[in-house]
Amino acid sequence: MHLITSLLILLACSRIIGRIFQALGFFSITGEILAGFLLGPAIFNFIDPNVHGLNGIVELGIFLLIFAAGLEVDLKEFIISLKNKALICGLIIFSVSFGSGLIFGFLFQLTFFSSIVIGLCFSITAIPVAIKFLRSVDLIKSPLGHTVMGTAIVIEILALLILGISSGADNNYSLIAYFKLIFIKGLSMLGFFFFVMLVNKILRSELKYLSTQTMFNQIIKTFGEEAVFGIGVLFVLLFSTISEALGFHFIIGAFFGGLLLNKDVIGTNVFDSLSLTLQSITSHFLTPIFFAYLGLLINLDSFEDITLVLSLLAVGYVVKILSSTIATKISGFSNQESFKMGLILNSRGTFDLIVADLALSKGYIDTKIFSILVLFGVFSVMFNPILYRQIYRKEARKDLSKVIDRI
Repeated sequence: MHLITSLLILLACSRIIGRIFQALGFFSITGEILAGFLLGPAIFNFIDPNVHGLNGIVELGIFLLIFAAGLEVDLKEFIISLKNKALICGLIIFSVSFGSGLIFGFLFQLTFFSSIVIGLCFSITAIPVAIKFLRSVDLIKSPLGHTVMGTAIVIEILALLILGISSGADNNYSLIAYFKLIFIKGLSMLGFFFFVMLVNKILRSELKYLSTQTMFNQIIKTFGEEAVFGIGVLFVLLFSTISEALGFHFIIGAFFGGLLLNKDVIGTNVFDSLSLTLQSITSHFLTPIFFAYLGLLINLDSFEDITLVLSLLAVGYVVKILSSTIATKISGFSNQESFKMGLILNSRGTFDLIVADLALSKGYIDTKIFSILVLFGVFSVMFNPILYRQIYRKEARKDLSKVIDRI
């Protein structure tokens, strides 16, 4: 089937089924993956995932998705949350979850790289999904909400670091060669972080006659709001190119490039314009196609090993909630707040699926592990809101009964 035809069918079906799931109270991601699953070789075999040019569209979608994720992060709030509790929470949660993935892979005799990918998918929190979750329960501006966001960003940065180190490795690497790679990549990543911080300092420093905000506002007046999006993309592409030149994946540069383009640097009006344009392109076009593409790649035969499937779903889900709950409790939150944070941080469905897709394309995991990891992401996206709503309703009933008792 022709590329344009495949894209239009994927887009139409994923949007329709995604909207249906959204109307039922779920995130649209589930419906979009289901659309691809139905259209792909697993069910109707209507669209070939290997159609020429489709992978390029998907990579563009990944780039803009990560750009948008970086743009959604408020650097000031992140730094404030780090000083409080987010750094400790993030380190504990990532260490426990990632370590559990490695142990899981060892117990099921999976390859070392498969275990790394599983560990990353166990630990990662999908920032866009977590933001929607927090907004839906009116916690986005609360201390708990700030800690959730700070913790999610710490986890994502740690995951990017591990991904960056692993991206240059090969399945045939010896243990010594792998540790040598870790050392070299670690130094390169450290240098990249210093470069990001230097650019951030330059962008934030106000020059005597011209500031970054003034420059962007002048660009809008001269060339229109569309020019801001083009400049923003070029800026992020520069960071993606640098990260690739250092041997990392382009999404690392895309995330940090988006992170630097915050309201303090480019101004609220310019930021809102850039964010609106980016969300329009990703949410309404590229995101549904990306998730539908993941559905195309799912192989039904991958679910024959029911023990592996159920074990991965159970261990990954429970470990993240428990580690998040314990870490939050250590940070001084109440039992109820800790469990809430555990559920919200268990949000998946974006970065974890991008990692799974990249790992599949590099040969780090096979179709079997990929399909199970996609199912794991879908399971988390679907089950988390249901569980949270049940707990939240019980909490609301308790508050109401207290009021009645007082009357």
